[in-house]
Amino acid sequence: MSTTRLVVLGAVKQFQPVHGYFLRRELMTWHVDEWAHIQPGSIYNALRALEVDGYVAESGTETEGKRPARTTYRITPAGEVELQRMLRENLWNVAPFDTQAIMTIASFMFVLSRQEVIAGLEHRLIKSDAIITANGFDVQDTLRSETTPKYVREIFDLSTARLTAEKQWLLDLLDRLRQGEYVFAGEEPAATPAAAPAEAAAEEPAPRR
Repeated sequence: MSTTRLVVLGAVKQFQPVHGYFLRRELMTWHVDEWAHIQPGSIYNALRALEVDGYVAESGTETEGKRPARTTYRITPAGEVELQRMLRENLWNVAPFDTQAIMTIASFMFVLSRQEVIAGLEHRLIKSDAIITANGFDVQDTLRSETTPKYVREIFDLSTARLTAEKQWLLDLLDRLRQGEYVFAGEEPAATPAAAPAEAAAEEPAPRR
């Protein structure tokens, strides 16, 4: 799976209608160049490829000041299905040595239902425990091996340390999600309370003495 493709498609859904320059500027603030290795130019390339595949479509144009009009895009019904598919693949599969998958979930989990995200994160906890256990056996194999350098164990120890830290984040996130934080597919944003009338307007004029 292309992480660039998922990130750009998810960002189109988040900000639509949206043009490529906005996506480039916004996604760079997410440091996608660091955790997903997405370079600015590849954002435009991914947007064009998504259009060719029918996952995004032109929505109109947008002008800003004296700059030339920019084409804006929206996600298509086919794009909605593809985005959900890619996110589910990342949600339900744990990569022992890679953080990109869980970073995409943190970025676009709102696309799925709260119930599914909670179930997927709970599954990740179980799967992470299994990988941590397997890493321990890999370390033992490395130390027993007559050919493998002993320092190779650090690869598995690093994976265990990363997954252990991710587990704590998952537990904290699950607590927040169960308490209703964020808005997910099928949910309505919380209504903003009506502003209270000004205190002065609510008071009766004081009688003259």
